[in-house]
This record gives sequence, structure tokens and C-alpha cells, in this order.
Amino acid sequence: MAAAVGLLLLLLGVSQGLSAHCDARNNGTQCSGTLGETVFLRLIHNASGIKIDLLKGNVILLQWRKNITVANEIKDRFDFIPDNGTFRLNDLKHNDSGEYKLTVFDSNGKSTENRTLHLSVQGTSSLTTGLITSSICVVLLFFIILIVIYVWRKKQKRKETEDLTDLTYAVVTTVQKPARRPDKQKEEEEVEYGQIKSAG
Repeated sequence: MAAAVGLLLLLLGVSQGLSAHCDARNNGTQCSGTLGETVFLRLIHNASGIKIDLLKGNVILLQWRKNITVANEIKDRFDFIPDNGTFRLNDLKHNDSGEYKLTVFDSNGKSTENRTLHLSVQGTSSLTTGLITSSICVVLLFFIILIVIYVWRKKQKRKETEDLTDLTYAVVTTVQKPARRPDKQKEEEEVEYGQIKSAG
């Protein structure tokens, strides 16, 4: 059972640590991620001292103004790392798929770059997959343990049965012999020898 718990923790740890990285510094970049995972979108080289707008449709996901996040529509699921210009989106959902528009402004507020990137979220959550895989492993381990116990008990019963059949029972009955007759004294028969006379 300890092995099952260890396997479950290992699978959960692996499933939580999965992430996708995408270099979106070129216009029209195609990025992908898996449902429930984290995606790192590299938007620019360095965001220090500049302004950035990141939109999905008409929704402003990020407004970065000289080292301060001004607007954030998905506060609990994203983080922006200005040192390397990376936008991190956690716990991907299907509705995160789509086209993103990035506008970069210089320090004077003049638009210097307009780019688009496309993000597609695929599959099922790795957490869900990890939980399902772990559950299947635990169930399989449970059945293996049941089979081992069943086989062990069957052997024990067979051994007990063999031990019982190895015993040999003998039914002993006593039969009375007819009473012995006392030995009769042997009577010696007397033999008489006669004389034969021959004429001659």
C-alpha cells in the first residue's frame, strides 16, 4: 500500500510540474498548451521602462506601464515577469484558446510594435490525467493484493486438505479365538511285536 501512495504522490508531482514555453516575439507565433497546465509566453526581450498592452479579443489581459501592472482581467491566473518579458498563464482553460494582440509602446507612449499570437489549449488537464492514472494504479494494486491473498488462502486450504489426507486411519477389531483345548497328554500306543516262526 505504501508503494501505491508513493506512486500517487509521484504522479501528482509530475502532473503539477508540467508547463509549456513559447517564444512569441515574432508576429503570428502559434503557441500551444494543455488544459490545466501553465504556459509561458515570451512577449519581448525586456519590459523595463516601456508600456505593453495584451488583449484577447476586446478584453485587456495586461496593461504594463513603466514597471507597474495597471490592468489585469485574470488576476489569480497570470503573472508578468518584466526582466525577460514573459507572460505566465496558469491553469489553462479551453476559453484561453484564441488570438492575442500585443502592442508595445516606447517611453513616450508611441506605439512601436503590433503583433498577434495564437494560443491553442488542447487535451485534458494533466492533473485530471494524473489523478485518473493514479486511481487506476491504486485500483490495480488493490486487485493484485486481493489476488495474492486469494492464492495464498487457496494454498493454505490445499495444504490443510493434504495434511488431512495424509493421515491413515486403521480400524482394528478384535476377534475372539475359540478357546484352546488343553493339550492332551500324548498317550503312547503300545506296539506289540510278535515272533514269526518259519518252517524250514
